Amino acid sequence: MPMEEKYANEDFLARWLAEELSEEELVGFMTSDVYRQLMAIDEEARKLNSPKIDVEKALALVTAKNKQTIKEEPLIKRLRWLSAAAASIALLFAGYTYFFGNVTYTTGIGEKESVLLADGSLIEMNANSSLSYKRFGWEEDRAVDFEGEAFFDVRSGKDFKVRTQKGTISVLGTKFNVRDRKDLKIQCYEGSIVFTPADKELSPSQLSEGMEIYYGDGKINTKDFSGQVPDWKNGFSSFSRQPFSKVLEELALQFPVTFNMDSIQTDRLFTGKFTHNNLENALKTTMEPMGIKYLISADKRIVTLSE
Repeated sequence: MPMEEKYANEDFLARWLAEELSEEELVGFMTSDVYRQLMAIDEEARKLNSPKIDVEKALALVTAKNKQTIKEEPLIKRLRWLSAAAASIALLFAGYTYFFGNVTYTTGIGEKESVLLADGSLIEMNANSSLSYKRFGWEEDRAVDFEGEAFFDVRSGKDFKVRTQKGTISVLGTKFNVRDRKDLKIQCYEGSIVFTPADKELSPSQLSEGMEIYYGDGKINTKDFSGQVPDWKNGFSSFSRQPFSKVLEELALQFPVTFNMDSIQTDRLFTGKFTHNNLENALKTTMEPMGIKYLISADKRIVTLSE
């Protein structure tokens, strides 16, 4: 068994807690990554405003229990020792998960949320999106995992990465919008960014202010755009000669509705917009120009479309 795996083994850690390691084992353990990580947990815990724990007293109690001279049946003694060890290991790994785990934010249909990072960077999330990053060590590793749509206002500093399933966006300090749904669209509003596709056969793309890329069907297209912020930040969605199916998808992101649309043609092109604050207004501004009739169910959850 590799040494690091040995040191992470529950029996080994239980023996360490019970002060039953040999001098040679203890010296080796104290130079391992596992020991350094456990000490990092202790260091971070001291920074939190939580009740102080007398670690030495706690360890002494554990040791005392393991050195009890009361005669017990071997099986019962072993079970009690294993129970105490399991509880100790669970506590250690719960701490490890907390300090070295991730913070995750999600938005549902029609929801928006702003996330302020430790370095002052701001991420404004649109509906139906997910953001995750390491709980600690942000200044050393500025990276987030993201899916959905969000506007990023990144403060200058070390390299900042946005990882998506379709590739990674790298920046230093800039403003950009990422829309990662079925396809990927990135718009750069300030500074410059580099997009590196997950598909190794595609080359990285660099964008400067006023440029956007669209990644779909295995191809990347680059073009210019205008605007100070994405439309969704101003409370509406806009379309220019987009298939009407895209409009319906966006409506379902902003409102908790399901469309019955078997009797309409959804590949027709639509140009226009709708606001995010009222379902009936949104339906009126998108359906009427297309000559589509709509019927909203009593609970406002199902919209039936017809021509």
